[in-house]
Amino acid sequence: MLEINPSLVVMTAIVFLGLIAVLNTLLYKPLLKFVDERNASIKADEESASKNASDLGVYEAEINSIIAQARNEANKIRQDALNSAKSISANEVNAKKAELQSDYERFLDDLNVKKAALKADLLSKLPDLKGVLDTKLVRM
Repeated sequence: MLEINPSLVVMTAIVFLGLIAVLNTLLYKPLLKFVDERNASIKADEESASKNASDLGVYEAEINSIIAQARNEANKIRQDALNSAKSISANEVNAKKAELQSDYERFLDDLNVKKAALKADLLSKLPDLKGVLDTKLVRM
């Protein structure tokens, strides 16, 4: 039935051990070396990524501070421009008020001159008007 041939078993064991030795040197050691290098590379990349993430936090804080400074400067420039525009407009309003006031005073002076001239004219014509009025009253 089943015969076990010891020389065949020994020969199979020798071939098996030889195959293991050859595979160990040609396949398993380079494969393990490659896996170890790959693991080291992944670990280095993870450390680099975590360092970049921490650097990103620093850069983000710096960017936020720069943006805040820029906003403050923009607000200051806007406020200065607004104040300048207000002062210019206030000066223009004051100049226009002064011009209108002088026009008003000239108008009043001119009106007083015309009033005095009219009064003088009426006073000079008063005797004539009195005569006309007396004649009309007499007729009635």
